Amino acid sequence: MIQLNNSEYWQTRMEKLTNSLLLGQEKDTVSFLRAYKPSLTDIQAYISLLYSKYSTDGVLSLNDMYKNDRFKAMEKEIISIIGELGKQDKIYMTNELKKTYTESYIKTGAILTEGIPELAVNFAIIPKGFVDKALTYPWSGTDFVTRVGVNNNVLISNLRQTLTRGFIQGNSITDMTKDLKSVMDIGATNARRLIRTEAMHVIGASHNDTYKSSGVEKVKFIIAKDDRVCDDCRALAKSSKNPFLIDEAPMIPQHANSRSINIPFFED
Repeated sequence: MIQLNNSEYWQTRMEKLTNSLLLGQEKDTVSFLRAYKPSLTDIQAYISLLYSKYSTDGVLSLNDMYKNDRFKAMEKEIISIIGELGKQDKIYMTNELKKTYTESYIKTGAILTEGIPELAVNFAIIPKGFVDKALTYPWSGTDFVTRVGVNNNVLISNLRQTLTRGFIQGNSITDMTKDLKSVMDIGATNARRLIRTEAMHVIGASHNDTYKSSGVEKVKFIIAKDDRVCDDCRALAKSSKNPFLIDEAPMIPQHANSRSINIPFFED
């Protein structure tokens, strides 16, 4: 039987679990982000049609686009396409985050039960409301559904700016197509970062919920063992309050791409 105050034991297992969960989520997300390709194709096809109808010598000017409300029609089409993409984002993230929380809660419970054999808690049954609370809690100031909407609005704005600039500069359809792809690639990268950040949050929330269900009173804030740790996370790790009372535990994650976690802490 292990010594409960063996922080290295808990750190090794909780880091391994967290990394495994994030790897699984990342594989799912890479597959999901292929949905951005059809949306890009739809936008490129619409712009190509405009060029075929209204360009002169391969140039489609902003003045040409302002005629007969063509620019407004284009904006409406882009908003519709990205709006549908946003709906897919929200559905995917909701399902993925629920799955991640559930898997994390059950596996964290298994780790605690292995280390504390006398622990009499059925972690296969997640208390009602735990999952929804983790998903809807505005830990970063807003919930993830709102942040998806913000990302999509930014993507729409960037597409509009790219097209406007292209029309002003007299870009060819070939150049415009490349520029639109670059914008959509950035949008996909932003979505990927948001999904990973929110996944890290529900993992952290599931850890703390499992700890509380087990009667753990304190947690220790652990940072990665390399030079890429930010100053804020490093300061929390060195804080005189670390280990923290579980109700005062640092939020996980502290920022996008943060790798810090809370592990259970037991007094000597």
